Amino acid sequence: MGVLKKLFIAILPLLATACYQDFTPGVESSPVLCINSMISEGEPIEVSLSHTWLFTDDLENSSHEVDDATVTIYANGEVVGAAYLPKHGDAIKIVAESPRYGKAEAAVTVPQAPQIIAPEWTVSNPDIWVTEIPEWDTAAVVTFDLRVVIPVHDIEGADYYHIDFEPSPDSENLNMGVFLYEAEPIFSEHIGLLESIGGADAYGFTLFTDRMFKGSDYHLKLNFERMGCLVHPGEESNCSLTFTLSAVSPSYYNWSNYRWQLDSGIIADLGDIGLGDPVWGYSNVSTGAGVVAARSQITFTIDLSDFIHKLTENL
Repeated sequence: MGVLKKLFIAILPLLATACYQDFTPGVESSPVLCINSMISEGEPIEVSLSHTWLFTDDLENSSHEVDDATVTIYANGEVVGAAYLPKHGDAIKIVAESPRYGKAEAAVTVPQAPQIIAPEWTVSNPDIWVTEIPEWDTAAVVTFDLRVVIPVHDIEGADYYHIDFEPSPDSENLNMGVFLYEAEPIFSEHIGLLESIGGADAYGFTLFTDRMFKGSDYHLKLNFERMGCLVHPGEESNCSLTFTLSAVSPSYYNWSNYRWQLDSGIIADLGDIGLGDPVWGYSNVSTGAGVVAARSQITFTIDLSDFIHKLTENL
C-alpha cells in the first residue's frame, strides 16, 4: 500500500503538467491613445503618440504610431504652438484626439531649475602605463579615482532631482570607469526594507528627493573608480566630464521608480510568481498609457586636462 501511495504522488505532477496548454485569451479591450513627452525648460515641446496593443501582437511587423490625431498644447490655460518655449512654473497640458483611438490628455508643471554651489572634486590613486596603438606608435593610459561633491540647494517648487554625467563631447578618449552608487546613500532612499533584505541596490538609479534636506542644502557625493584617459605623448589631451543636474516633475520620478521596481525590486519578482500583487505600470495620462514629464536643467563641466598633462608631460 505504501508503494502505491508513493507511485500516486510521483504521477500527480505529471497529470497536472498534462493540463497546461498555450492559448490566446479573448481580451475585451480596445486600443487607446498613448502620449509620451519630456518637456524641458527653454526647449520646444515634442509629443510622441502611439496606441496600446496586446502582448500577442506581432511587434516586428506592426506599427503602433498614430497619424490621424490632432494635438493641442496648453500653457497656463492658453493654446500655444509646438515652438513654444516653456519656462519654470508653466502648467503644460497636452490633449490628443484621434477618430480611431479616442481622446487622451495629461498635465504637468515645469519645475524651477536647481541651484548648485561651487562643486568640488579631488583625484586619487593615479597610475600611468604605456601601450602601443597602431594609429599612434605609443600612447599613455592614465587611470585614477575621482570624487565629486556637489552642494545642491533645495528651492521651492523643486522636490525631485536627477543627476546625470558623461564624457564631454570632445573627450572621446575618456573612460568613465566604475561609478559607486553605494557611496551616495540618497540614491537608495526609495529602497524599502524588504528590498534591502533581498540585496537590492541603487544600480542605475541616480534620482533623489528633497525629503532629507527640504529647504536646505545637500552635499551630493559622486565617486568614480579607475577612470581612464588615453593620451598621446607630446600632444594635449582633452579629458573632461559634463554633469547635468535636473529638477524633474513627480511623473518622471514615479516612472523611473516604477522602472527600478520592475528591473531590480523584489516586489515585482514576488508578483511574477504569484506571491504578491503585481507592480502596475505608471502613467499620468488619462488613458493610463504613456508619461508626460517635465524638467529644468543646469550643467557644469569638470576639466581634468591639466591634471592629465602634468602626469604625462615627461613621457
